[in-house]
Amino acid sequence: MKREHFVIVGLLALAWALLLGQPTALGAGLRVFFLRLATPFQRIADLIPVVHSHNQLAADNKKLRADNNTLRAQLAELQHQRAENQQLRALLQIKQAAPWRTVGARVIGRDASNWWKSIQIDRGTDDGVRPDQPVLSASGLIGKTIHVTAGESRVLLLLDPTCKVGALLETTREPGIVSGANAALTREPRLQMSFLDRKSNVKVGDAVYTSGLGGVFPRGILIGTVTEADLDPQGLYQNVELKPAADFRRLEEVMVILP
Repeated sequence: MKREHFVIVGLLALAWALLLGQPTALGAGLRVFFLRLATPFQRIADLIPVVHSHNQLAADNKKLRADNNTLRAQLAELQHQRAENQQLRALLQIKQAAPWRTVGARVIGRDASNWWKSIQIDRGTDDGVRPDQPVLSASGLIGKTIHVTAGESRVLLLLDPTCKVGALLETTREPGIVSGANAALTREPRLQMSFLDRKSNVKVGDAVYTSGLGGVFPRGILIGTVTEADLDPQGLYQNVELKPAADFRRLEEVMVILP
């Protein structure tokens, strides 16, 4: 642009400024016109800090959500470790108080076709485990080993009808046979005590322990508690329903009684 053009533009700008500054109707009208013309731009300028603040809040919320998810995961892991430690302490107390040789084991698998039938544990012949060895949780009897390899064993659960255990009522010392009650996945697992004398005084809440008969399960292991009792169809014996002492839904750490 030539020098003369700069001069012309400068003079025009000066003239506009002087005109706008005059206390005349024309000057006042021009001032109002330019103020209205500038208003949308002023509003846009006012929105810039708001948009920035909104973006910052969104970023802060995203970070807080991520931190919250991390804390939730850490809390869940701590709760899991706490529960596991409680189980291990309970098993250690049993090991120290029991008169049997034992070895601790971790549950590493479960029968997918029948949840209540069997579990797999990470101990085998290399650890002294043999078939037909009793297996306990921290709460009570859960079953016996059936198939054993060098490093693993299959445990038949007490809930299976084919796993039968000689048992005694704690209060009356009446004997019977405990086995699984064909528990389905949709209901709580239950046990049944059969061949109990019809004259036995059975009460809800009575504890049932292993009798030691049969050669597999030693005497005095808690099996469960009585929840119901009635006569069988022939009226010769009582059929007693038991709630297992062990929580078969949450088997993680167990103990095998060694020969």
